[in-house]
Amino acid sequence: MILNRYIIKEILQAFIATLLVLMLIIVGNTVARLLGNVSDGQLPADALGVLVFIGSIKGAIQLAPIALLIGMMLAFGRLYRDNEISSMHASGIGPGQFFNAIFLLLTPLTLLLAALVLYVLPLLETSRQEITAEIKQRPEASGIPVGEFMHATSGDRQFTIFVEDLDEKNVVMQNFFLHVEDPTAKRAMLASKAVLFIDQKSGDRVLQISGGSRYDQSKADKTFTIFKFSEHGIRVPPLNTQVRERLGSKPTLGLLASDDVKDTAELHWRFGVILSAPIMALLAFPLSYTTPRQGRFGKLAIGILLYALYANLLITGKSMLEDGKIPSILGLWWVHIPFLLLSLWMVWRRYGGLR
Repeated sequence: MILNRYIIKEILQAFIATLLVLMLIIVGNTVARLLGNVSDGQLPADALGVLVFIGSIKGAIQLAPIALLIGMMLAFGRLYRDNEISSMHASGIGPGQFFNAIFLLLTPLTLLLAALVLYVLPLLETSRQEITAEIKQRPEASGIPVGEFMHATSGDRQFTIFVEDLDEKNVVMQNFFLHVEDPTAKRAMLASKAVLFIDQKSGDRVLQISGGSRYDQSKADKTFTIFKFSEHGIRVPPLNTQVRERLGSKPTLGLLASDDVKDTAELHWRFGVILSAPIMALLAFPLSYTTPRQGRFGKLAIGILLYALYANLLITGKSMLEDGKIPSILGLWWVHIPFLLLSLWMVWRRYGGLR
């Protein structure tokens, strides 16, 4: 129908424009933060583009509901301001036909959002974690985060490394600490400088330490040995930068099969992102009603405030689910249902039914 295509076109244009503006803000902040990491030597320049791309896609998915709310309010606000909806009402076109056009757009959009949230987002988070881990495994000193204890294991030996600072070229580690423990002894090294590189012949990681002291303790007789050195080399295994797997990278099917409360909270959170799109769409149509003197932006602030309340309740609910403060069966439905009822009440109050 021509009317449906016209309304869908208006909504889609406003939605895409709003999403691009919101993404520009988010991506701009992300680029600025990552550029700061590059300048500090904490992030290689070749990883910048990939991380920005991943952040952009994740941002677009998460911003889709608020972009839909604002886009629909702007689109219908213009139609109200230009008296187009009044003309349509005069021609016998009721709110039910407007909702018909809305759901013709909303159905494929929600299905697309569901596929992105349930399948694409975990893959993006996994890729981001792999890139981050690969950066920290690089042989350059910039691969070791400054001011962070890093742990590694090799057979029955356990390593702990700490670097206080890097030089201007982000190559030489300054104020270096290394602790090695095995079944027979404990060893600690303190040095003013250290360089980590790969032996071209063996391919092993070699740590060259300069100007330091070594402290050895035998576990058998508890004796200490202390000596100083000008240079000392040690072969170390790749750093174990694997932290606890982030819930965001877990496949959705794995979350469904899990009984862990944190997995359940993550699953409800993903469903919440999907459900927020149709709920925001239901809110947007009655909120967009304006008289010609009110202007198209009259109720936009109310819509944004309602979304802010909705999003904050979802975040709070997820935290409560993870902590076990609310039962898993309740999930986040106590957030969705009131807003769904609110949107239906606003439609009934404004239009008295869908005719």
